[in-house]
Amino acid sequence: MVKAITLFLILATTPVFGFDRAQVEADAALIRAYEEESRIFKDLQWKDETLPAQWYVFWSIQVLDVYSTHRGLKYDCIKEGNPLLGENPSVARMITHKTLFLAPYWMVQNEGLYTRTEIDFVNILGTAVVVNNFNLLNKAKTRCTKR
Repeated sequence: MVKAITLFLILATTPVFGFDRAQVEADAALIRAYEEESRIFKDLQWKDETLPAQWYVFWSIQVLDVYSTHRGLKYDCIKEGNPLLGENPSVARMITHKTLFLAPYWMVQNEGLYTRTEIDFVNILGTAVVVNNFNLLNKAKTRCTKR
């Protein structure tokens, strides 16, 4: 009995003439257009592109890192913390190292591949490194001798 009722319902609700695909697509296009038109903030476009100021800060931090490292390495109690650079690298070696390892940033900085949040995070890390360098430099001035 249940099978008979189910079969009847299926036959009663199945269209006799089939689906008109063109009509279904036209209806879907009308629905999409209505939804787009009735959006509350239809003119608002979210862009999280980096600002030029963020890149100026990024490059300034890199310059300050090389400068503070160079100044700190003038004291005999300070060694470079990056094992790829050795204990007392030259300025040219530090700049070459930064150029190679920061290439992904400077090659695509204007292409919008990084978000504001990502560059802010990198800038915060770089700032922490520079602050640490200057703190070590200030301690070395009172405790160590120059090379």
